[in-house]
Amino acid sequence: MIRINKIIPDLHANNCLTIHPDVAKYHTLSANKKWFLRFGTQALEMKLKTSSVLDEDEIKLSASIIDGLSIPINCRFEIRRENNEILLGPFIGILVGANKSYLDESVQYLSNYLYDYEHIGGAIIAFSLEGIDPLRYTIDGYLYSPETEKWEPGIFPYPASVFKIIYLNKEWRNHFQTVFGHRYFNSYVFNKWEMYKWLSQNPQLNSYLPKTVIYNKPQDIENLLNEHHEIFIKPVHGSMGERIYRVKKSQGASLELEFQQAGEPQKSNFSNVHELGIFLKKQFKGKTFILQQSLDLITYQEKKIDFRIVMVKNQSGDWEDLCMVAKYGKEGSIVTNILAGGTAEVGEITLQKIFGHSEEEAFRFRKEISRISHEASQCIEECGVHCGNLGIDIAIDASRKVWIIEINNVNPSPLFALDINDRQLFYQIKRLNMLYAKRLAGFPEMLT
Repeated sequence: MIRINKIIPDLHANNCLTIHPDVAKYHTLSANKKWFLRFGTQALEMKLKTSSVLDEDEIKLSASIIDGLSIPINCRFEIRRENNEILLGPFIGILVGANKSYLDESVQYLSNYLYDYEHIGGAIIAFSLEGIDPLRYTIDGYLYSPETEKWEPGIFPYPASVFKIIYLNKEWRNHFQTVFGHRYFNSYVFNKWEMYKWLSQNPQLNSYLPKTVIYNKPQDIENLLNEHHEIFIKPVHGSMGERIYRVKKSQGASLELEFQQAGEPQKSNFSNVHELGIFLKKQFKGKTFILQQSLDLITYQEKKIDFRIVMVKNQSGDWEDLCMVAKYGKEGSIVTNILAGGTAEVGEITLQKIFGHSEEEAFRFRKEISRISHEASQCIEECGVHCGNLGIDIAIDASRKVWIIEINNVNPSPLFALDINDRQLFYQIKRLNMLYAKRLAGFPEMLT
C-alpha cells in the first residue's frame, strides 16, 4: 500500500495524472494504455504520466480533473488499479440522519469514527437525506479535514460507499441500491418477526429460538399459554425494552400482566384473553406485535440477565465477535435494558459468577455462543440483508441452554463497550465500521 499524502494541482497539463515511476510499477500502470480516474461514483478519462521529480507519496492532477471530480486535495488518499480504472480513495459517506438540522447538531461527534484516520484515509463525508440531490448526484454535507480534524461544510459528489446508520423507506432503499448496489451496508432494517422467520428456517439455528407467533386475535394468547406457562408480548418494531409485557395464568382463568411504566414494575389482571386483547389494542394502536415463549433466564440477586454479542465486519469482509456484554435488569424488572435501570458486566465474568465456571469452562461456553452468533449473522445476510454490524441478544436459561432473543441492525450502539469500561473497544468497533466501508469503496487490502 502506498499512501498519497499530497495532491499537487497541475496547471499546465490537461486531463492528466502524473505519478512516480515506482508507484506506476507497484500498481502495474502503463502510460501507454487508456485510463479513467474514478473518485466515488464518478470517472473521467485521462492520460497517465510518470515523473521521477515527484516523491512516491505525491501525485499531480490536472486542475480540470480536480474540479471535474470535486476532489478535496487536503485529504490523504490511496490509489488502486481496477481494470482500466485508477481508483482514488477511499471515498466514504456516513448517512447520519433524515434532516440537515440533526446532521448539523451531531456531526462533531462523528470524529470518534476517525481516530485511526491514518489507516482509514481518504475523503469522509457526513450527510443527511435532506442534503441529497438525486438528480445531480450531489450531497450537501460535511467533509472531514485530516489537517484541522474538523468537519467542513460543502457540496460533494456521491461517495464510493455508504455506512448507513438510520432507517430508510423503500423509495430511498431503491435509490441507494440503484446507485451503490452492494457498496452500502446496514441496508435494510428488519423486525423481530422477520428475524424469527429467517432464522427458524435454518436447521442450525431453529432450536435456539423461543417459540414466536404473530398476534392476530385474542385466542392466539390462549393457544400459546397452553404450551408455555408464561409468554411475552412485544412490538415487532421496538427497542429500549419499551412496550414489553409478560403474561401468565393466574387463579382460575384470569391473566396477570407485568410491564414497566416510568421505570417502575407494574401489574394488571384481566378476566380473560378477550379483555386482555382490548387492552393490547389500545396499547399498540394498530401496530403489529408478537407473542413469544417466556424463558427462565438466569438471575443474580433477583436481577434477570441476558447478553449482547457485538458482531462487526472487518476490512477483509469477515465477521468479528468483538465482545459479550452481560445485561443485568433492574431488580424486579421483566426487561434487562440498561437505559431502563439495568447494569452491565463483561460476559465471561458473569458466566464464571453464575455457573461457577473456571476460566477454561467459561472460554468453551463463550466459544459456543460465538459459533451461534456467527451462524446467525451469516443467515441474516443470506436472506438478502447487507449488514456491517449486528447486536445479537442472547439468553441463557437455568438449564444452561442458549437462546437467540433478538438481533439489532439499526446501527447497534457501541456504547455497550463504555458500559463495561472498555473505551478501546468502543473505538475499535467504530474503526472496523470504517475499514469495512473502505473495503466496499474499493480498497480491501488488509492492514499490515
